[in-house]
Amino acid sequence: MALEALKRYAMEQNQAIEAEINNLLKKDALKRPTSDEKGKGNIKPLVSNESVAEALQERLAANYKRQQEHIRKAGQLRADINKGIQAGEPVYKVLLKAIECISLMTGDRVFYDMNKNNLQTIYGILGEPAAIEIERQEVEQRLKRLMAAYEKEKDPGAKQRIKAAIKAHEEKIKTLE
Repeated sequence: MALEALKRYAMEQNQAIEAEINNLLKKDALKRPTSDEKGKGNIKPLVSNESVAEALQERLAANYKRQQEHIRKAGQLRADINKGIQAGEPVYKVLLKAIECISLMTGDRVFYDMNKNNLQTIYGILGEPAAIEIERQEVEQRLKRLMAAYEKEKDPGAKQRIKAAIKAHEEKIKTLE
């Protein structure tokens, strides 16, 4: 199923590349200076079909690489979900993994972020220890990044804002413990 989707995606990308090349070439024919205009300044570099195709192929390769990484990670998450259910892992953690897996398979990061925030809120209010621990870890990571930014920052106004954010994160950690 994933292979068929990948093939379909590749065909769509190839069609998009061909359409973009044709579009660029049509625009190029209208706006590109000719060789006798080179001495007049403000010359845009000439772009050939090959360089446009090469750039688009690089973009396509990067998309394939990202998609392959998502497929690999989704497969690992599926295995983790199976192991977690068998080991009696808290439902909250298993559900988060399932949502992340769906997000990776569909390529919809907003789905994961939105549902994670909703789950964090709901299970945090209910006092789920796993939800509280995950939120505490995330706040600690942000606090570390803020402290590093505070050390690097030179602008006094920015330092003041970062210091206020550090204080708020420290208070949040105290409430989560």
